[in-house]
Amino acid sequence: MSPTGPDKERQMLGLFLVPGAYLRVLAETVRQLGYNDRSLYEGLEFSADDLKSNDSRVFVTDAIIMAKRAVNLAGQDGLSFMLARELRLTIHGTLGFAALTSPTFADALDSVRRYLHLRVPFLSMSQSEAGDQVLVKLCTEFEVPGLYPFLAETVSATLILLTEQLLDREDAARHGFPLEDGKLPGVTVRLSAPEPLCYRQFANQLPVRFEYGQPDEMMVFPRELLEVRMRLADAEASRMARDQCEFELQKALKEQGDIVLAIRNMLRMMPGPLPSLEAMAERFCVSSRTLKRRLADRDTSYREILESVLKDRAIQLLRYTNQSVSEIAYELGYADLSNFSRAFRKWTGKSASEFREGGPDPAPEVGP
Repeated sequence: MSPTGPDKERQMLGLFLVPGAYLRVLAETVRQLGYNDRSLYEGLEFSADDLKSNDSRVFVTDAIIMAKRAVNLAGQDGLSFMLARELRLTIHGTLGFAALTSPTFADALDSVRRYLHLRVPFLSMSQSEAGDQVLVKLCTEFEVPGLYPFLAETVSATLILLTEQLLDREDAARHGFPLEDGKLPGVTVRLSAPEPLCYRQFANQLPVRFEYGQPDEMMVFPRELLEVRMRLADAEASRMARDQCEFELQKALKEQGDIVLAIRNMLRMMPGPLPSLEAMAERFCVSSRTLKRRLADRDTSYREILESVLKDRAIQLLRYTNQSVSEIAYELGYADLSNFSRAFRKWTGKSASEFREGGPDPAPEVGP
């Protein structure tokens, strides 16, 4: 059994890396707002000098610590909007270039959705249609208490600002979307957090209206806007940039080490119901067949990993909460209580009720 404790948790979260350039700009923005940015680095494994390199990478755990400190210092002063303004296209590297040269806005969104993990491992994007609108939803990959509202606001503002800058204005007007006075007609951003006091200070500087207190984090676009050309549309250049993003992604996946540990760690941080094999393969940007093969090479399967995580979670809920067995089954994604009961008996040799009433129990696993 793998060791537990904060060091182990930190090591597991550290499988994900964040570009150092983002943290450098974050610190610079905190300084612009009048705060001492040196406190952001205390106790971390990197300094401001380490972030000067364009290819620097930082463990996601350290990035979370630094971001929380920045929010505590300057969050009330509009840090997210200031930071979004400073995160210019060049900072996003090949992903920014792929978006800039995409033939249409739809292609640019697709590049961002597929390769967002390379830049912001905290979040993922999904896209759907509702009538004549396209909904681009942001989802957190794992719990970052106190930080998610800042992340959602910053990423949304960054994408919206870049969209306004990169769309071809003449083509937008031809599609019925004249880009005048720095505004994107028909577009809104919806966020679940309460409206911050600083929003009114920045509202007129933003291309769209931000609506707070909403059920989900999402950007809403008119469907026809996705047909608009990008300002520097170049299909061949965009393809080459996407190829480079794909290379970076596969390299990052290879460097993150143990695929079993990576999947287990991701599942442990997700709320239920947990994703299918196909959905997990998409998160790793491989086919389900490839993911099956990679797990088979490690003498395991996605179902085995999934059941191990479900078992651990069920044990924790039974041990430390007063939720009923039915509530726990539902939270774990079981629509039928009898299916959960059979699975739990297979895992522990006891029914869930017997387990809760009994004494010693098998400790949850945290490693492969």
